[in-house]
Amino acid sequence: MVVDKLEHAALYNGLGPRFQKALEWLQTVDPDTLTPGERVEVDGKEIYAFLFAVDTLPVEACKLECHKNYADIQYLVSGLEGVGYALPDAPLEQLTEYDPDGDIQFYTTQWDTLTIRPGTFYIVWPQDLHAPRVAVGAPAPVRRLVVKVKLD
Repeated sequence: MVVDKLEHAALYNGLGPRFQKALEWLQTVDPDTLTPGERVEVDGKEIYAFLFAVDTLPVEACKLECHKNYADIQYLVSGLEGVGYALPDAPLEQLTEYDPDGDIQFYTTQWDTLTIRPGTFYIVWPQDLHAPRVAVGAPAPVRRLVVKVKLD
């Protein structure tokens, strides 16, 4: 997992041309021009994005998720949001089978939470079980861009 401010995005260009293109798109897109929930093609099936305008949830309502074919770059536009993360050696309990259409699977285990503030992005890889949308205090509205980057 990588956590950083968007102003430092160029530091991650070494992750490859897809990540560079995705991060450059995040730096230039105006989230106010996007429709929540609508898929935005950045580079076809290689890179695409969604704007989420949702309320955060109590921690007990959140589940850890992971992806096999795409890395997530999640960027907080507004609000305050926690992201849960499982340590690599945590014992996992599988909640669902892998859904290849959604490239997602859910688990549970003990996990910790990071607080994400506007202007911050994080990158999660297939091995990074993460739980977005965790309320920091009481549930509250957030706007978050999620960019899916195809892995080789």
